[in-house]
Amino acid sequence: MKFQGNCGEIEVTQKALKKIVYYSLTELSDKLNVSAKNWLQKVLNVFSSEESNLVITDDATGVTIDLYVAVGYGINIPETFAVVKEKIVESFKKHLSVETVDVNMHVTEIK
Repeated sequence: MKFQGNCGEIEVTQKALKKIVYYSLTELSDKLNVSAKNWLQKVLNVFSSEESNLVITDDATGVTIDLYVAVGYGINIPETFAVVKEKIVESFKKHLSVETVDVNMHVTEIK
């Protein structure tokens, strides 16, 4: 992702963006974990990190984040999503000065 700063153009890698999202999620709740999109990725997760299950796309209008999560039984999903979205948008504004952030949360598993 590239954006214009005071000193010139700044480029932030996908890995750094995923870390920002991942740490925002881990701060919020112990009942919410990053999960695999499907069974094949769940098997392949043995060889990769949890951040690889986050999908971040950027274009001229802003950043779109797709979260694939496993939630704990009894958690209120709409309320949790509102808190997660607020935290992620706040982190992107604070660290990267990105104003337009769309967050999509896909619940793939209930634990």
